[in-house]
Amino acid sequence: MGEKGKIISLSAIGLDSPGLVAKLTTKVFELNGNIIDVEESCRHGLFSIFLIIDFSGSDAHMRKISEALSRMGEETGLKVVLGVYPEDRMAYSGEKENHVVTVLGEDKPGIIAAVSTFFHQHHVNIESCKMIARGKFFSMEMAINTSRMRVEPPMSRREAIEKMKLALKELCRTLNQSVVIQSENVFNRRKKLIVFDVESSLLQESSLGDFMKRIQGRANAVEGEVQIGNGGENRLQSVVENARVLRGMPVADLEKFSENLQLNPGALELIGTLKTMGFKIALLSSGFSFFMKRVFEEAGVDYAFSNSLKADENGLLTGELQEPIITDEAKSEILDFIMSVENLKPEQVIAVGDGSTRSHFIKNVGLSIAFKPEDRSVATDGILSTDRISNILYCLGIPKAELDKYLKKKSGPPVSGKP
Repeated sequence: MGEKGKIISLSAIGLDSPGLVAKLTTKVFELNGNIIDVEESCRHGLFSIFLIIDFSGSDAHMRKISEALSRMGEETGLKVVLGVYPEDRMAYSGEKENHVVTVLGEDKPGIIAAVSTFFHQHHVNIESCKMIARGKFFSMEMAINTSRMRVEPPMSRREAIEKMKLALKELCRTLNQSVVIQSENVFNRRKKLIVFDVESSLLQESSLGDFMKRIQGRANAVEGEVQIGNGGENRLQSVVENARVLRGMPVADLEKFSENLQLNPGALELIGTLKTMGFKIALLSSGFSFFMKRVFEEAGVDYAFSNSLKADENGLLTGELQEPIITDEAKSEILDFIMSVENLKPEQVIAVGDGSTRSHFIKNVGLSIAFKPEDRSVATDGILSTDRISNILYCLGIPKAELDKYLKKKSGPPVSGKP
């Protein structure tokens, strides 16, 4: 800790010009000051900087130091404001707990006010805020610091942060907004793989339900019912039972029914843009392979794992599955396998599902997004409640100019219906 009264803050703002940072920091060095924190930005030609400086190593009187720094305003054309930095805040300077919050949805008045008021009430400091998208669709990115957030015993700091995240998700629900919250170090690490749970994120639920009704009607000769999900305690048994119910159905009929499967709006646009950006794409499904056929063939994904049905020489389903059988539990193991092949760490992976048992694997990655979950308290980094799944692109920490460049390159094939 520096000498009392010799730790000061310096704020400066004005029109940008070359060498401003160099001039300010050189003067601090000449005065034997040590810069222990700095934040600087330049936007639309306006320059701003904030410094915390420790002058305990300087023999000069603080009055002379203050006069010398104040003169920097005349020399640079900046408005310079000096202040004594409270020592009780020093404990936090090296222990920032930064997160990046992305809020997105249909624009309406009061969103920014409501979110910023929420953070103020929770003693969370907003360090920066910028608009990513304007117009009918709204997207905002905030960098927040939770190091001063109050923690009530016996709750741990981590538990308090998770409680705050749940409350923020609930607030955004009332605002009809989606929200994603990431730790800053994970946000800044460039992601390289994105994994989708096919049934819960890419396929339209209504078309999937219609598809299941059609094949159920065709399979009425067999006692049993085809289930969309694999609920129950024995999910392996559910997958096997679904295959048994389809025994005797012509493969051609199954493929014809699958032509009516619809993708969620923006699904192919999203995958196409991610591919253009260099992402690896993986699809996981505990259903049957025709669920992901359109996505796999049209978008050119890198990995696709699902269950394949056996057929006899006459093109009739035998009611058996080819090995290996993919269950919900197996998805985590498959994700580990893909990360091993690609030599990736979990924080370099994004996973998208609905957060249910079908897609529980999404919680073990750097960024987990629940797409239109039934349970909004699901323990994921974010919830995307919009119908258009391509809005995930706004949560990746990509500058809007760069994102627009990719979107121009890849306008995308039809986002729903048949191509």
